[in-house]
This record gives sequence, structure tokens and C-alpha cells, in this order.
Amino acid sequence: MIQPIKKILLSMLLFSIVFTSCNDKKNASVNDTKEESTNDKKEKVGDEDHSFDITLTKGSETIEFSDAVASSEGGAIYNDQKSFSGEKGERDRTIMMFVGKKYNRGKAGIFSIIRVDENWKPFTNIKRGDKSASTLSIRPKENGDEFNGVSGTLTFSNLKFVLPVPITGAACFTLDFEGDFQKNAKKENVYQGSGTIVISPEREMGVYKKK
Repeated sequence: MIQPIKKILLSMLLFSIVFTSCNDKKNASVNDTKEESTNDKKEKVGDEDHSFDITLTKGSETIEFSDAVASSEGGAIYNDQKSFSGEKGERDRTIMMFVGKKYNRGKAGIFSIIRVDENWKPFTNIKRGDKSASTLSIRPKENGDEFNGVSGTLTFSNLKFVLPVPITGAACFTLDFEGDFQKNAKKENVYQGSGTIVISPEREMGVYKKK
């Protein structure tokens, strides 16, 4: 009588070990899957960095300004508003691009006002202070010299917009440029500038589309 009981207890013990082992493997597999899924989700919803590669030259002097910055440190904001100085009904449509949140406080970075027509096509010529042109300013070093575009061209590729409401939203694009840049607004101090700027989408804004 004792021998069958021992066999039953041994069988139950082995079953318990196998069951626990299977459960542990199953839980580990589920946890791994959850972790992989979470990691995949983070990668899918994470915003890409903005990047730029700029060269400014004058004679034998060359200034290189290249980097990548977090999506939170730059962007391109679209705005459509009534013109305050134009004819009645006229509107100002612009993309304000910035790389470096505190450019207006002397930090290094890039700032641009890109004028856009009623069909969302950007004005591709550069001239500071001209309403029929776009502007581009570059500061390679913190609290350093500022280079303002006075002539030149902008070339856009993969330009897309996201518009939560019709009159405002955001843009993303790759911008190639070349032209003349005045150092610290001095007419006699002109550098030849060229480069590429990539503004990535902020996915929180929604789906970016070509116009």
C-alpha cells in the first residue's frame, strides 16, 4: 500500500516541476514579446533628429558647421495669417524654421523665415528683409558671429505639411542652399555659404503630406 502512494507522490512532484518550468518559459516568452513590442513601438513613434551640414568661406577662411540635434530642439512651423501691411484680404504665409531653440538668445543654430504662396510653394530666393523672398541666418558658435543671407537660392525636396487647422501647422523637408552671407550685417564682410538642412517630422503633430 505504501509503495503505490510513493509512486503517486513522485508522479505529482514531477508533474509540478514540469508544469512550473513550462509556465516560467511561457511567462518569460510573453515578457520578452512585450518588451520587444514596447521597444518596437518606441522606435516607431520616436522622432528623428534634425541635421545640417553647412560651409561658409571667405578667401582662405572656411567655417564648417555640421551637427544633428534632437527633434525637440528644432522644427518648422507653418502659419497663415492676414497681412498687416498688404492690401485688404492679402495674407502672409510663412514657414518659420529653427534649429536650436534659443537662437534669439545668442545660442548657436539656424533661423529662417520661408515665405510660401497660396499653393504652399516656398519662395526660393534669399534676401533679408524682402517680402518677396525668404530669409536664412546662421550662427555657428554660441554668442558668436551671425551670418545673414543677402542673396542666393533655396532648393526644397520632400516638402510635406501637417495642418491640424487650415491656418497653422508644421512642415518637414530637406533644404539645400547656396548664396552670399553678410557677417554681423557688415556689407563689406561677405561669405559664400552652402549646405543642407534636414527638418524631420514631429509625429505628435499627425500625418505629414505633400501639398
